[in-house]
Amino acid sequence: MNSENQTANRGEALDAAIAGGGLAGIATALLLAEAGLKVLLLEKKPLLGGRASSYLDARTGERVDECQHGTLRCCTYLADLLQRLGIERQIRYFDAMQFVDARGVHSEIRGSFLPPPFHTAPSFLRFRALGLADKASIGRAMVQLMRARPAEWQDRESVANWFVRTRQTERSVSCFWRPVLVSACNEEPEAISCTHAFKVFRDAFLATRTGFHFGVPAMPLASLWHEPSLHALRQHGAEVRNRATISALEVENGQICGIRMKNGELVRAAHYVSALQQDLLLRLLPAETTTDTAFWERAGGIDTVPILGVHLWFDKPIQCPPALALLERRMEWVFNRGALYGKPEDEPAFLSLVVSASRSYADKSREEIVQIALEDVQAALPEAKNAKLVRHAVVHWPRATISPCPGVDALRPGPQTPLDNLVLAGEWTRTGWPSTMEGAVRSGHAAARFLLKKLGMPAPRAVSELQRGMLAKLLLGRETDSPGE
Repeated sequence: MNSENQTANRGEALDAAIAGGGLAGIATALLLAEAGLKVLLLEKKPLLGGRASSYLDARTGERVDECQHGTLRCCTYLADLLQRLGIERQIRYFDAMQFVDARGVHSEIRGSFLPPPFHTAPSFLRFRALGLADKASIGRAMVQLMRARPAEWQDRESVANWFVRTRQTERSVSCFWRPVLVSACNEEPEAISCTHAFKVFRDAFLATRTGFHFGVPAMPLASLWHEPSLHALRQHGAEVRNRATISALEVENGQICGIRMKNGELVRAAHYVSALQQDLLLRLLPAETTTDTAFWERAGGIDTVPILGVHLWFDKPIQCPPALALLERRMEWVFNRGALYGKPEDEPAFLSLVVSASRSYADKSREEIVQIALEDVQAALPEAKNAKLVRHAVVHWPRATISPCPGVDALRPGPQTPLDNLVLAGEWTRTGWPSTMEGAVRSGHAAARFLLKKLGMPAPRAVSELQRGMLAKLLLGRETDSPGE
């Protein structure tokens, strides 16, 4: 019997084959395996985590993140997955967001004794990068945002236009609204719908006391996700294959009949879950399946946005907070990897910088990008002028996330597809969230819930959201935010 037939026969016993070992694939596989299904997870990279992963540095052999990722306390489904994997303590949460503007003025947002949604107001009033007129304009807008209830116009209008309508000052946008939204949504305000912008500020800054607390992994992303996910999945009987490249999804009679691997083998299962990005999924499906089909045409109409990461290694220590937002500069965030990883303060600095929605960097050379990053670091952190750059790396994801632009939610599908045994997961699907790690995990819950319900099996429990205080409930209203089906 040849190897392909052996694979096919073994694969027929699979309940579900999942394509894509990012957070959506991990979450889906774990939930299905916990429910007792026989599951196979396929990932083309050597390490699990997808875009939230690391590469092996050829010079040192250490794991270096593709791009810095962070989370917020309001990302409850991501927190639940971390807990399921036993790695929740590997996220360091900070109760203050720190900023430095072009003048070198430091500001921060932190909580206080006041109840939400007013708990950050004292630090906001002391926010040194903003003047009185800037704060007044933000205050007016926050009142409107608190009063706003979900409405169709919010999905049609960009938040940049809303800034104009609410008379936001130029500095309030550049030093407050934009830094938060661009990092949360990986898009410029002109292309962020009010639906997604409002959600970021309501969930993170207004609804709960700790929702805005910023969490950053205390280890490389691959170390955070790969080994713990492998252990948990195998513990529940799931099979995981890394370096498993898919060449096609084969279709017969309106169903997936197998996953064709690059080495020629055919993986068969009763059901299939795609946790791949939409552009890759469309390339893997037969053209006759997706052409002139409204469902797949909508998926193909979702735009993607790049993100840029720059890593800088120096020859001596540089004093820098674990996470610092750079206002009015070309780089947007700088992360002190040594501080995050618990390294001694006298070790040479390892800094990572991020530029979201990095379209303008597509035609720049690595040398140009590194020079820009170095200049911004030296301007924001004066000690860096006395340190020598000894090594650098640039990582550019051309299609990192989907654009949360007006109208995009009408294009985002739920887990059900026109192919009877194909289920969708991925942060690009309809999660109610922007294209984030939280959205990816929520999509995994939605996919697992849909498939288990179809099989007549109990669905996984819903994850509890952060508890809102009485005043926040009164002023913001009650919102339900479960992953869509």
